[in-house]
Amino acid sequence: MYHSETYSPRLSDLDEKGMVSYEAMLQLLETAGGHHSDLAGDTVVSGSRRGIAWILTNWRLHLLRRIDGMEKLGITTWVRGKAGVPSVYRDFILTDKNGSEVMRAEAKFCLLDTNTGKLIRIGEELLGAYSPEDRRAFDDAVPRLHTPSSYTTEKSIPLRRSDVDFNAHVHNTRHIVLALEVLPLEVYAEADYSEIQIAYIRPITKADEVTARYARTDAGHFVGIYSNDILCAMVEFKRRYAAKEEKNEGLFNNSRDNTGGHRTCGSPVELHIKPSCRAE
Repeated sequence: MYHSETYSPRLSDLDEKGMVSYEAMLQLLETAGGHHSDLAGDTVVSGSRRGIAWILTNWRLHLLRRIDGMEKLGITTWVRGKAGVPSVYRDFILTDKNGSEVMRAEAKFCLLDTNTGKLIRIGEELLGAYSPEDRRAFDDAVPRLHTPSSYTTEKSIPLRRSDVDFNAHVHNTRHIVLALEVLPLEVYAEADYSEIQIAYIRPITKADEVTARYARTDAGHFVGIYSNDILCAMVEFKRRYAAKEEKNEGLFNNSRDNTGGHRTCGSPVELHIKPSCRAE
């Protein structure tokens, strides 16, 4: 089952350049996914109150360009996966007013029993409520992130009360804000990335002392987010010019359209619409 809606940026979504901020991009995806879950009868907050929670383990975003704060977007999302395993994927396609693709994204979720702290397998009834689709936003599996051999910069970041959500840990969209804080000034000022990947490893609570550590890589910029020297999340920002070099080698020309054919990520997409986890 595909779910589609429109998004108009709020003033609070804009960065200092008047573009939709990277955290706001994650928030608009999260909101659209939440609306889809509501329609499926799987309300996120009520599920947490029953002791069952969807835990986000990965984000992967591919941006063809930055999103201007004045433009409206179309968002289409769907769930992909099967019952009997502890994880599913949610895919997204964002288009501009002309129907041209602006961004695509993929999120991986695991189902957690919050009372026992163990992953549980997804039942047929729960997954069936979403009428999962086979289509993928990306043809290839999400690349695994690895910490670099060393970091060049680190910064201690005090947590705010507002960083903590109803699950009593730092909300997933805030991790990208923590990562941006440690980027070198010239890198932060550039703020134009073709891909962003986030891997969540351990939740951060309000009692944790957070340190963000930065390293430049061949692909772009890597940030490890630590609490008391324990790795909690990894964030990679891929430079746009590096993506262009890879595209010339054919690495970005294999994303599928909804007809099962192949199209370049940068070409218009028409949609005709009527989380590594292991269970105990």
